[in-house]
Amino acid sequence: MRNKSSWLVLGALVLAGIGLAYYFEGKGAPASTAPAKTSTATSTSPIASITTPQGVSFTYSTEKYGLATTPDQVLTLSYIPPCEEDFDYCLYNKSPDFSGTNFESAGLRIKARGDLASKQSCLTTPPAGRSSPPTTTSSGTVYATSAFPVDGAAAGHYASGTLYRLYAAGHCTEFETRIGESQYANFPAGSIQKFTDADRTRVEAELMSILASVSVSGVSVVFQIPAPPAGVYLSH
Repeated sequence: MRNKSSWLVLGALVLAGIGLAYYFEGKGAPASTAPAKTSTATSTSPIASITTPQGVSFTYSTEKYGLATTPDQVLTLSYIPPCEEDFDYCLYNKSPDFSGTNFESAGLRIKARGDLASKQSCLTTPPAGRSSPPTTTSSGTVYATSAFPVDGAAAGHYASGTLYRLYAAGHCTEFETRIGESQYANFPAGSIQKFTDADRTRVEAELMSILASVSVSGVSVVFQIPAPPAGVYLSH
Protein backbone atom coordinates (compact mmCIF):
# COMPACT_ATOMS: atom_id res chain seq x y z
CA MET A 1 0.00 0.00 0.00
CA ARG A 2 2.88 2.30 0.82
CA ASN A 3 4.37 1.84 -2.67
CA LYS A 4 0.98 2.44 -4.24
CA SER A 5 0.51 5.70 -2.27
CA SER A 6 3.99 6.87 -3.29
CA TRP A 7 3.23 6.30 -6.94
CA LEU A 8 -0.05 8.22 -6.59
CA VAL A 9 1.75 11.19 -5.01
CA LEU A 10 4.45 11.13 -7.67
CA GLY A 11 1.85 11.04 -10.43
CA ALA A 12 0.02 14.00 -8.93
CA LEU A 13 3.23 16.03 -8.80
CA VAL A 14 4.00 15.24 -12.45
CA LEU A 15 0.52 16.30 -13.55
CA ALA A 16 0.79 19.51 -11.54
CA GLY A 17 4.15 20.29 -13.19
CA ILE A 18 2.71 19.72 -16.65
CA GLY A 19 -0.24 21.98 -15.81
CA LEU A 20 2.02 24.80 -14.63
CA ALA A 21 4.14 24.51 -17.75
CA TYR A 22 1.08 24.92 -19.99
CA TYR A 23 -0.17 27.82 -17.85
CA PHE A 24 3.05 29.83 -18.15
CA GLU A 25 3.36 29.03 -21.83
CA GLY A 26 -0.10 30.45 -22.49
CA LYS A 27 0.06 33.37 -20.06
CA GLY A 28 3.74 34.28 -20.39
CA ALA A 29 6.46 34.12 -17.83
CA PRO A 30 6.11 36.07 -14.58
CA ALA A 31 7.02 39.75 -14.88
CA SER A 32 10.11 39.25 -12.71
CA THR A 33 11.74 36.94 -15.29
CA ALA A 34 12.50 39.79 -17.75
CA PRO A 35 13.08 43.55 -17.36
CA ALA A 36 10.20 45.79 -18.39
CA LYS A 37 10.66 47.77 -21.59
CA THR A 38 10.58 51.55 -21.42
CA SER A 39 8.02 53.12 -23.75
CA THR A 40 9.45 55.53 -26.30
CA ALA A 41 6.07 56.95 -27.34
CA THR A 42 5.61 60.70 -26.83
CA SER A 43 2.31 62.36 -26.07
CA THR A 44 1.05 65.36 -28.04
CA SER A 45 -1.30 68.11 -26.92
CA PRO A 46 -4.88 67.89 -28.19
CA ILE A 47 -5.34 70.38 -31.01
CA ALA A 48 -8.60 72.12 -31.90
CA SER A 49 -9.35 73.82 -35.21
CA ILE A 50 -11.71 76.73 -35.83
CA THR A 51 -12.86 78.42 -39.03
CA THR A 52 -14.56 81.80 -38.63
CA PRO A 53 -17.57 82.92 -40.69
CA GLN A 54 -15.10 85.06 -42.67
CA GLY A 55 -13.20 81.94 -43.78
CA VAL A 56 -10.19 82.41 -41.50
CA SER A 57 -8.91 79.17 -39.95
CA PHE A 58 -6.59 78.61 -36.98
CA THR A 59 -5.63 75.90 -34.50
CA TYR A 60 -4.63 75.92 -30.82
CA SER A 61 -3.64 73.57 -28.01
CA THR A 62 -6.61 72.75 -25.78
CA GLU A 63 -4.19 71.60 -23.10
CA LYS A 64 -2.77 75.08 -22.49
CA TYR A 65 -5.43 77.40 -23.89
CA GLY A 66 -9.14 77.75 -23.27
CA LEU A 67 -11.63 79.12 -25.78
CA ALA A 68 -14.16 81.80 -24.90
CA THR A 69 -16.70 83.45 -27.17
CA THR A 70 -18.13 85.68 -24.42
CA PRO A 71 -16.30 87.44 -21.54
CA ASP A 72 -17.98 85.31 -18.86
CA GLN A 73 -16.46 82.18 -20.43
CA VAL A 74 -12.92 83.35 -19.64
CA LEU A 75 -12.08 81.20 -16.62
CA THR A 76 -8.98 83.04 -15.43
CA LEU A 77 -9.12 86.06 -13.13
CA SER A 78 -6.49 88.79 -13.31
CA TYR A 79 -6.15 92.54 -13.10
CA ILE A 80 -5.16 92.62 -16.78
CA PRO A 81 -7.49 90.20 -18.63
CA PRO A 82 -6.07 87.97 -21.37
CA CYS A 83 -8.35 89.66 -23.93
CA GLU A 84 -10.25 92.90 -24.16
CA GLU A 85 -13.98 92.22 -23.87
CA ASP A 86 -14.74 93.07 -27.49
CA PHE A 87 -13.91 89.73 -29.12
CA ASP A 88 -15.39 86.95 -31.21
CA TYR A 89 -12.88 84.45 -29.82
CA CYS A 90 -10.51 84.68 -26.87
CA LEU A 91 -7.83 82.03 -26.54
CA TYR A 92 -6.63 82.42 -22.95
CA ASN A 93 -3.72 80.72 -21.22
CA LYS A 94 -4.99 78.28 -18.58
CA SER A 95 -1.71 76.51 -17.83
CA PRO A 96 -0.62 76.37 -14.17
CA ASP A 97 3.04 76.56 -15.21
CA PHE A 98 3.49 80.11 -13.91
CA SER A 99 1.39 80.03 -10.76
CA GLY A 100 3.21 81.56 -7.83
CA THR A 101 4.91 84.16 -10.05
CA ASN A 102 4.08 87.72 -11.08
CA PHE A 103 2.57 86.40 -14.33
CA GLU A 104 -1.08 87.45 -14.64
CA SER A 105 -2.51 86.39 -17.96
CA ALA A 106 -1.89 85.70 -21.63
CA GLY A 107 -4.24 85.46 -24.56
CA LEU A 108 -5.04 85.99 -28.19
CA ARG A 109 -8.10 88.09 -29.02
CA ILE A 110 -9.72 87.51 -32.42
CA LYS A 111 -12.32 89.90 -33.81
CA ALA A 112 -13.94 90.40 -37.22
CA ARG A 113 -13.86 94.11 -38.07
CA GLY A 114 -16.86 94.64 -40.29
CA ASP A 115 -16.51 98.40 -39.73
CA LEU A 116 -13.16 98.35 -41.55
CA ALA A 117 -14.55 97.28 -44.89
CA SER A 118 -11.78 98.41 -47.24
CA LYS A 119 -8.25 97.10 -47.43
CA GLN A 120 -6.86 100.55 -46.67
CA SER A 121 -8.97 101.11 -43.56
CA CYS A 122 -8.31 97.58 -42.31
CA LEU A 123 -4.55 97.84 -42.55
CA THR A 124 -3.98 101.44 -41.47
CA THR A 125 -6.66 102.37 -38.90
CA PRO A 126 -4.93 102.47 -35.47
CA PRO A 127 -6.39 100.54 -32.54
CA ALA A 128 -8.92 102.42 -30.41
CA GLY A 129 -7.32 105.11 -28.26
CA ARG A 130 -4.10 105.19 -30.27
CA SER A 131 -2.88 107.29 -33.14
CA SER A 132 0.26 105.58 -34.39
CA PRO A 133 0.25 104.02 -37.88
CA PRO A 134 1.17 100.35 -38.33
CA THR A 135 4.85 99.53 -38.01
CA THR A 136 4.72 96.69 -40.55
CA THR A 137 2.58 95.82 -43.54
CA SER A 138 2.69 93.04 -46.11
CA SER A 139 0.59 92.34 -49.17
CA GLY A 140 0.06 89.38 -51.48
CA THR A 141 -2.43 88.11 -54.01
CA VAL A 142 -4.66 86.39 -51.43
CA TYR A 143 -4.25 88.48 -48.27
CA ALA A 144 -2.59 91.51 -46.70
CA THR A 145 -1.51 92.15 -43.11
CA SER A 146 -0.40 94.93 -40.80
CA ALA A 147 0.73 95.15 -37.17
CA PHE A 148 0.47 97.68 -34.35
CA PRO A 149 2.42 97.36 -31.06
CA VAL A 150 0.10 97.75 -28.07
CA ASP A 151 2.41 97.43 -25.06
CA GLY A 152 1.53 99.42 -21.96
CA ALA A 153 1.43 99.72 -18.17
CA ALA A 154 -0.68 101.10 -15.32
CA ALA A 155 -0.90 100.92 -11.52
CA GLY A 156 1.77 98.27 -10.98
CA HIS A 157 0.59 96.09 -13.86
CA TYR A 158 1.81 96.01 -17.43
CA ALA A 159 1.21 94.15 -20.66
CA SER A 160 3.11 93.40 -23.83
CA GLY A 161 1.47 92.54 -27.10
CA THR A 162 0.75 93.28 -30.71
CA LEU A 163 -2.43 93.88 -32.68
CA TYR A 164 -2.35 92.26 -36.12
CA ARG A 165 -4.81 92.90 -38.93
CA LEU A 166 -5.61 90.52 -41.78
CA TYR A 167 -7.48 91.58 -44.91
CA ALA A 168 -8.66 88.75 -47.16
CA ALA A 169 -11.67 88.04 -49.40
CA GLY A 170 -13.17 91.42 -48.57
CA HIS A 171 -13.04 90.85 -44.79
CA CYS A 172 -10.94 92.40 -42.03
CA THR A 173 -9.97 90.33 -39.00
CA GLU A 174 -7.76 91.42 -36.14
CA PHE A 175 -5.67 89.33 -33.76
CA GLU A 176 -4.29 90.83 -30.56
CA THR A 177 -1.67 89.06 -28.46
CA ARG A 178 -1.27 89.99 -24.82
CA ILE A 179 0.86 88.96 -21.84
CA GLY A 180 -0.08 90.60 -18.54
CA GLU A 181 2.23 90.86 -15.52
CA SER A 182 2.42 92.51 -12.11
CA GLN A 183 5.44 94.47 -10.99
CA TYR A 184 7.68 91.90 -9.30
CA ALA A 185 9.25 94.55 -7.08
CA ASN A 186 5.86 95.29 -5.50
CA PHE A 187 5.72 91.87 -3.79
CA PRO A 188 7.40 91.10 -0.44
CA ALA A 189 10.82 89.55 -0.95
CA GLY A 190 10.62 85.78 -1.31
CA SER A 191 6.83 85.65 -1.51
CA ILE A 192 6.72 84.73 -5.21
CA GLN A 193 9.00 83.63 -8.00
CA LYS A 194 9.84 85.96 -10.86
CA PHE A 195 8.22 85.57 -14.27
CA THR A 196 11.45 85.70 -16.22
CA ASP A 197 12.36 86.89 -19.69
CA ALA A 198 12.71 83.24 -20.68
CA ASP A 199 9.19 82.56 -19.38
CA ARG A 200 7.85 85.51 -21.36
CA THR A 201 9.60 84.32 -24.50
CA ARG A 202 8.05 80.89 -24.04
CA VAL A 203 4.51 82.32 -23.78
CA GLU A 204 5.12 84.63 -26.73
CA ALA A 205 6.19 81.60 -28.76
CA GLU A 206 2.96 79.81 -27.84
CA LEU A 207 0.86 82.76 -28.98
CA MET A 208 2.87 83.11 -32.18
CA SER A 209 2.40 79.40 -32.89
CA ILE A 210 -1.36 80.01 -32.93
CA LEU A 211 -0.86 82.93 -35.31
CA ALA A 212 1.39 80.75 -37.45
CA SER A 213 -1.51 78.33 -37.90
CA VAL A 214 -3.77 80.99 -39.43
CA SER A 215 -4.81 80.35 -43.02
CA VAL A 216 -7.34 81.74 -45.46
CA SER A 217 -8.60 80.02 -48.61
CA GLY A 218 -6.07 77.27 -47.92
CA VAL A 219 -3.16 79.72 -47.91
CA SER A 220 -1.04 80.09 -44.78
CA VAL A 221 -0.84 83.64 -43.46
CA VAL A 222 2.52 85.11 -42.47
CA PHE A 223 2.30 88.02 -40.02
CA GLN A 224 5.20 90.44 -39.89
CA ILE A 225 6.41 91.02 -36.31
CA PRO A 226 6.76 94.75 -35.55
CA ALA A 227 9.62 96.48 -33.81
CA PRO A 228 9.22 97.10 -30.04
CA PRO A 229 7.17 100.26 -29.30
CA ALA A 230 8.09 103.23 -27.17
CA GLY A 231 5.23 102.26 -24.80
CA VAL A 232 1.56 103.16 -24.47
CA TYR A 233 -0.41 103.02 -21.25
CA LEU A 234 -3.30 100.62 -20.81
CA SER A 235 -6.69 101.73 -19.60
CA HIS A 236 -6.89 99.15 -16.79
